[in-house]
Amino acid sequence: MRCSLLLSALAFATAVSAQAATPFKAADIRIDGLKRVSPASVFDVLSLKAGDRVTDVDISMATKQLFDTGFFDQVEVRSEGEVLVIEVSERPAVSRIEIDGNHVIESEDIFDSLRRAGITEGNVLKPAMLDKIEQAIQRQYTQAGRYDATVESQILAQDRNRVGLKISIFEGSVATIQQISIIGNEAFDDDALLGEMSLKERGLFSWLSRSGDYDAGALRADAEAIRSYYLDRGYFNVEIAEPVVELSENFESVYLTIAVIEGPQLRIGSVNVGGDQPIDLSDLVNKMRLQSGNIFNRRLVNEAINSISNRLGDFGYARAQVRAATEINNAANSVDVTLVITPGPLTYVRRIEFRGNTTTSDVVLRREIPQFEASTSSSTDIELGKINLQRLGFFSQVGVTTRPVPGQDDQMDIIYEVREQSSGSLSASLGFSQGQGVLLGAGISQKNFLGSGNALALSLQKSSSTREARFSFTDPYYTVDGVSRGIDLFFTETDFDEDLDAAYITTKKGLGLSFGYPVGEFERISSRFTLQTLDLKTDQRDSANFPSNVEAFLGQVSTDSSGTDFDFLEFKMGVSYSSNSLNKGFLPTGGTRQQVSFDISIPGSDLEYYTASYLGETYIPVNKADELSVHFKTFLGYGEGYGDLSGLPFLKNFFAGGIRSVRGFKYGSLGPIDSSSGEQTGGNLLVTGSASFQFPMPGVEEVEQARLALFTDVGQVYDDSFEMEELRYSTGLGLIWMTPIGPLSFVYSAALNAKSEDETESFQFSIGSSF
Repeated sequence: MRCSLLLSALAFATAVSAQAATPFKAADIRIDGLKRVSPASVFDVLSLKAGDRVTDVDISMATKQLFDTGFFDQVEVRSEGEVLVIEVSERPAVSRIEIDGNHVIESEDIFDSLRRAGITEGNVLKPAMLDKIEQAIQRQYTQAGRYDATVESQILAQDRNRVGLKISIFEGSVATIQQISIIGNEAFDDDALLGEMSLKERGLFSWLSRSGDYDAGALRADAEAIRSYYLDRGYFNVEIAEPVVELSENFESVYLTIAVIEGPQLRIGSVNVGGDQPIDLSDLVNKMRLQSGNIFNRRLVNEAINSISNRLGDFGYARAQVRAATEINNAANSVDVTLVITPGPLTYVRRIEFRGNTTTSDVVLRREIPQFEASTSSSTDIELGKINLQRLGFFSQVGVTTRPVPGQDDQMDIIYEVREQSSGSLSASLGFSQGQGVLLGAGISQKNFLGSGNALALSLQKSSSTREARFSFTDPYYTVDGVSRGIDLFFTETDFDEDLDAAYITTKKGLGLSFGYPVGEFERISSRFTLQTLDLKTDQRDSANFPSNVEAFLGQVSTDSSGTDFDFLEFKMGVSYSSNSLNKGFLPTGGTRQQVSFDISIPGSDLEYYTASYLGETYIPVNKADELSVHFKTFLGYGEGYGDLSGLPFLKNFFAGGIRSVRGFKYGSLGPIDSSSGEQTGGNLLVTGSASFQFPMPGVEEVEQARLALFTDVGQVYDDSFEMEELRYSTGLGLIWMTPIGPLSFVYSAALNAKSEDETESFQFSIGSSF
């Protein structure tokens, strides 16, 4: 087809030359046959103008100019009197491009490559288009290590001077890396440099991990990684040659060679700060790790640049530029470093915008941002606003960008973009157990009620042995200063007749009020006040199976050894200190959280006791993307009676075991066992701890929504004294996944040192909270 077009062009040029043997003056030029191409586009390429004298050479040139545009497959030039007529036949337009056979590279990525090559639907089908299409796609597959991939294109005729293009792709197979050779390296051995590369030689299990697959983009990145390795160890003049890729004859294997020219190792000479310094930086410069006499390290140079940029940004110089000017001192074998500052104008924040919060009110977001509008910008405050939004737990993603105000060099806008996620849980349950009969339950928990930022929870539970109702509401910004207020209403009735031969029933009703006071960036002090009534009904106190711990408690609070109905009124006060620097409210990957609490039933209450607890956890990221992290957590609790009580009331005991404490053991199954009833009684001392390695769930693109954890738990409940040998251990794998109805937690674990009296449970599940 391309050959016939060329012959057609030559034929027309010959015909035109024959007709225009006699020169003439063209009073006008007319273009016939145009449909999609505009006349202006034609006249722009023609050297002939109306009024010019037309010769054979001019006509040949005009014909060539029009063919060169690629818009036409036929051009005929003739004269009609004093009018030069150019009649053209347009090439067909590409109405549709269809791609078939691709699986490794997405169609959208291929279309992006074609667009970069100037090929899109609607373009005119030019002679070279098919070659450009095939070459562009072939390059993509070559970059992906698929040297044997083939691309074929086919023209499909359509009506109205249109065509379709069908691109058929055979993707082939990925070439595997048979050998990676590094030459020229003397300071560091091959293993050290190969360890910096993401590409690996083909190994025994490469077919499973794909670690031996070749990728051109990864090779370029690996060459830069080796260069960075040298630059961070004093080799300022290191050169990494373009990697050499040798391909086997069958296109299935590649051999890579990376040449290194190391140069001498240099130290840091003088370190100076130059340019315009609008603020005092002396304290920062003295604290920098970039110091004279040390081995040169590019990473420390970048660290110094970022430190100065951030300090300037905190004082409103948001557009400050800091660059490192280096000069080699060959005599001293050192590099002098000058950090040159261009501060730019003092920048003010004109507007702070929020995008993506379709449910959450702007007010809820704005109160978390320490940066104010109409004030100088602060890099730290802007970033802290992002962290505060992440810690709310309302959003799966939070991003922040700054945008200069057009025409105002000293102003900028800040845009926080969020993606909302479920911040609550809804549950309903229906079940049956031999001990409790039919189980009915319903609950709703919402940390961001109606987008207000307030937390609300309501739960109802009913079975043959238990009735429970609880309502709580917390306003985290009861005052504009960040003082929070919470209200808690509860009712619980438990009939232990289903489990014990000697029965007792407890009924608890109460009202709680709490306040929280911010005392620092991450710290709060909270106070609690609770009024509670407790009704305890017993019978069969003379039964041999009546729990001894319950009998001992009743003996302290009543002189009536045959009494069966006891009422207690409690006035409780509590205070706690908490610090929370976790980087996210859900599935954090960095930061620390601690809370110390002390609660006491004040003197004059029917039951006088106190409890103290400590919760501490920390997340340590182990990669730059914060996708992998190590998590440590501990919870300690202790309680004791005072006044007329010699011990903690049995109803206030701590329990351990279950998905939220020591996994692998049944809920509340650890601790002392009553000698009379054979049941767990709990204790006044609780010790639990956990260590885990957390990582994204394979196959899930949004790593913020699901996470796996390999964990080891330890814990036990005691009466008064701690005994190391009684600690219980477990290990296993856990999954937490955020769903539209709330977080789901699944755990499969094994108890490592269970004893005969322990109750173990391998699979555990919960909804509404994380482990």
